[in-house]
Amino acid sequence: MIINTVATLALYCPRCGKLHMHDISRFDLKNTAGKKLFCSCGQIQASITSVGERQCLLDIPCVLCQRNHVICLDHNRFWHATMDKIYCVQENFELGFIGNRQVISETIDKYKIEFEKMSLGMDIDEYDDYIQNPQVMFETLNKIHDIAEKGKVYCRCGSNAIGAEVLPEGIELECGQCGGYLMIPAQSEKDLAYVEGLDSIEIIPPRRSHRKH
Repeated sequence: MIINTVATLALYCPRCGKLHMHDISRFDLKNTAGKKLFCSCGQIQASITSVGERQCLLDIPCVLCQRNHVICLDHNRFWHATMDKIYCVQENFELGFIGNRQVISETIDKYKIEFEKMSLGMDIDEYDDYIQNPQVMFETLNKIHDIAEKGKVYCRCGSNAIGAEVLPEGIELECGQCGGYLMIPAQSEKDLAYVEGLDSIEIIPPRRSHRKH
């Protein structure tokens, strides 16, 4: 019987949006303080702590719902899973993967190939109901947050009360005052390049029909 001593966590960074792989050994979890996982950009991506002999807790900050997800993993799932996905339950958004490094790498490569096929107009089953390129979505969302922090996401009606909703095709911004909205596409590198070139985002109020008396 082969006993796995290392599992891989692949997580999207909430700051830069890149996918970073972390190899976790059984010895890492013997430390009662647990282990913090950092992206190459310096952002903390998660912390993992062993709880008893059969469970560990994964604490992941989520940029989408602005809260931390604490996920309880039993050791069978953590050490023996070929590959499992980790989600933001509130937004049903993929935060990363857990399992065998090779299987995770192959899955990511498959995603890239399928996305390239889709961009060429080929049909791919069941691609309509979930986000096609999580990395682009994360980086786009981070850029919008950066612009908003500078007070440069606003509506022409004068309001700065702008809400954001993550949709499969992109991020929809909506003015809380007049109901005007703007869709920021987030499906391809071209979409990402567009939003990275923005210094401000302006929403146009909806047109109101005028009745003749």
